[in-house]
Amino acid sequence: MRWVPANVLFWCIVLLSLGRAQAPSNSAFRPTPLETFSGEPNTRVSWSREVGRIDSKEAHAVITVVIVEDTAQPPDRMRGIRVDLSKGDRTDVVYLGEETLPAYRDALDEISREAARERSANNVRENLTPDGTAYVGACIFRYADGSPRVHALSAAYYFAPDSSGMAVNSFRNVEFRFPDQDPSQLSAAIALAIDQLKNR
Repeated sequence: MRWVPANVLFWCIVLLSLGRAQAPSNSAFRPTPLETFSGEPNTRVSWSREVGRIDSKEAHAVITVVIVEDTAQPPDRMRGIRVDLSKGDRTDVVYLGEETLPAYRDALDEISREAARERSANNVRENLTPDGTAYVGACIFRYADGSPRVHALSAAYYFAPDSSGMAVNSFRNVEFRFPDQDPSQLSAAIALAIDQLKNR
């Protein structure tokens, strides 16, 4: 467990049991600071670059590094990434500030390592019920009462009876599954975003 003081970000690297946690209704979530800033009437994206794309038969993710500026009050600006998620007719856009990116990168790498250990042990799928799913390494924003409050990302590696791979959600009661894809792919995109921002 690690606390990241900048955003009171709590990472859990655990093996979750069967089923999926229920998230509160959409109205319970606040946007991240970057999402709020991006939605202001006088802001615009002053620079952006796609740094990753993850595609599967079930879902798609596009990761873009962005710099957003307030045209009414220069030089006010914020930097980070935008993650565009889609699954059939369901879509979501999540904004993560630059200060949170190293924690996400590290947590995704840890999830990838833990999932590899579970796969090599070959014991997760054997313990599933016919309709059950197990998750390794869910990472979530947490506050004092333990419930998520921010429209951010949670990622895990899932094991289901018919597939396994990366699962991503933004606490809005929809899970974006990427069968046969590893969280290290999202980590690599975030690492590239961090490098891009160093040079801007």
